[in-house]
Amino acid sequence: MKLFTKSSESNAKLGVAERTAYMMGNVGTALMNTIVASFVMFYYTDVMLLNPAIIGSLMLVSRFFDGVTDLAMGVIVDRTHSRFGKGRAWVLRACIPYAVCGILMMSVPTNSSELFQYIYVFITYNLCNTVCLTALYVPYNSMTCTLTSDPYERGVLGTFVMFGAVIGTMAVQSTVVVATKALGNDPGAWQKVAVVYALIGACLHLLCFAMTKERNISDDGTLENTKKSNLKEEIKAVLSNKYWLMAVGATFLALTFTNMLGGSGMYFAKGVLGDTDYYAAFANVMAITQLVGMFFAFIPMKLFGKRNTLMIGLGLMALGCFIQFLFPTILTAIIICSAIKGIGGALGGAVLYGLIADTIDYGEWKTGYCAAGIGMAAMTFVTKVSGGIAGSVIGLLMDVGKYDATLPSQPQSAIFVITLCFTIIPMVCAILAMVILIFYKLDKLYPTIQKELAERREKKIME
Repeated sequence: MKLFTKSSESNAKLGVAERTAYMMGNVGTALMNTIVASFVMFYYTDVMLLNPAIIGSLMLVSRFFDGVTDLAMGVIVDRTHSRFGKGRAWVLRACIPYAVCGILMMSVPTNSSELFQYIYVFITYNLCNTVCLTALYVPYNSMTCTLTSDPYERGVLGTFVMFGAVIGTMAVQSTVVVATKALGNDPGAWQKVAVVYALIGACLHLLCFAMTKERNISDDGTLENTKKSNLKEEIKAVLSNKYWLMAVGATFLALTFTNMLGGSGMYFAKGVLGDTDYYAAFANVMAITQLVGMFFAFIPMKLFGKRNTLMIGLGLMALGCFIQFLFPTILTAIIICSAIKGIGGALGGAVLYGLIADTIDYGEWKTGYCAAGIGMAAMTFVTKVSGGIAGSVIGLLMDVGKYDATLPSQPQSAIFVITLCFTIIPMVCAILAMVILIFYKLDKLYPTIQKELAERREKKIME
């Protein structure tokens, strides 16, 4: 395994340094994105004392804008012509605005009316996620296709990306409760902690920009050996790509699983187990086992393929949820179940990016269009939409269950809906994703597709 990438060819084997630099970009995104996925709902309801149903509804409405912005950003990436590449250019442009808007999101004014606070939440939440995260993350994800065209290398790169997400997530989960309590556990404390995460994230994005190189791009700015961009045809090609639709659907459900756990975790620790300090215990066990599991995820990926590896991971995730449903108040059982879910998450998370990238190659094979920007925009879209839907479901159910952040202990109805959000709903998501993947057959076809694409590219070069 070499330290630095020595080839500038489109199918380059990447060095550890470049893989790590690309991974650090996802660490940087995960720092603030973990706040959004796991803590912003808690911040709004239990720190700012805003109504969970209203906050959940605002999050859900916000996600409808994401479908437009993610698609638009995918189109922009496909048409970006820059000396820095297609995706890297936007990582550089968007990382600072993302950091600033993340800080603003966690700075809801305390001495203002509730109406103004809700308006402020809606605006800053959308600036951070709908605008800035889209402008950063869609281009970042598209780089999975442009750093190299080698299919196995993309799979390894996807593992590094998910590894980075786990590192960033675990860093926040391990420190946010302790840090905010140490700083007074008031709105100002949450703002200060957000500033630290945002600044570190911006530095990591700049590192990612500086130490990566996009190779799979022609001089005219298009992906090598593909037809020139035609928006109508690109969208048609993506939407007619059955394997892309399956991969996106399974990814959406897998991420909804993660977001339901993350969004309800603090409420589960506080309302069911009795103390928010327990959150770090079970959340970090899941993160650590996921982190360790990713070191070995390439083994089943090579033996069984991406689809089967994801199926195994989803099965373990569902099993962990089922067991913790049976023993919801026993911390030891929750920790064991978190380890099971972490192993499942490692197997599933390691292949998601590579799975999407493979379906884009399938689309190119079928249509001649390699819409990497639009195709990989799906990862950003489902990441944010799954988070918005999870937040909305959690908020609405807790309102129905009469959750009250000011009470020392919650009524049985609130405990029931929190347990529902933390166990049954994630389990159903994992099972539905497995059902979709039953019909995914691309792994068997992929060697033939790669061979024919290589022949086309060689023929075009000779012409």
